[in-house]
Amino acid sequence: MRDVIDRLQEGAFKVSEQAQRLVRAEIALAQAEIKFKMQQAAPGVGLLVLAGALAFLSLFAVMIAIIWGISTLVPLWLAALITAVGFIVLAGICGLAGKSILAKVGPPVPETAIGIAKATPGEFARGADGREDLL
Repeated sequence: MRDVIDRLQEGAFKVSEQAQRLVRAEIALAQAEIKFKMQQAAPGVGLLVLAGALAFLSLFAVMIAIIWGISTLVPLWLAALITAVGFIVLAGICGLAGKSILAKVGPPVPETAIGIAKATPGEFARGADGREDLL
């Protein structure tokens, strides 16, 4: 009888140890998956930041164009206005390109790790011999 109890305790200890390893492995998988998605999203984020910076710079060109246009009424304002429109167009292109990249990447959710984690309780319930009566 003592033999059976010792084997049960040893089995419980092994199951506990393996469950801990499984959880650590799932966490590592989730971290790797999120890191991979962030690396894919980095160019899109960079282009969105660039679009914001260009849009901000275009405000200065628009201000200069308005000031020069009103105060002097000479062709100099037209040059400033063309510059502003150029920055706005460039910002729009960068913004659309960044948005497109981010749409392809999707949200930074570790889908594979979540799928495995959801399947894990079913595997424990099934047991090694495939029977469903363990839990």
